[in-house]
Amino acid sequence: MRILVGSLPSKSPWLNPIEPTWGHGKRRIVEPAQLLSAQEVIDRMCAAFDCPHEAHLAISKEVA
Repeated sequence: MRILVGSLPSKSPWLNPIEPTWGHGKRRIVEPAQLLSAQEVIDRMCAAFDCPHEAHLAISKEVA
C-alpha cells in the first residue's frame, strides 16, 4: 500500500473529496481500546480498502 501525502483543507472536510471514503475506512480500521502497531494498521487498511500490500518506496539521499 502506498500513502501519498498532500495538503488537505483542515477546517472544511466537506471540501476534501476523499473524506467520505476515509471516514468510513477509518472506522473499520481504528480500535479505540488499544494502540495498533504500524503493521496492524497496514494489514487493516489493506483489508478495509481491498488493496494489496506493496513494497515501500525508497527515497534517495539526493532528493531527501
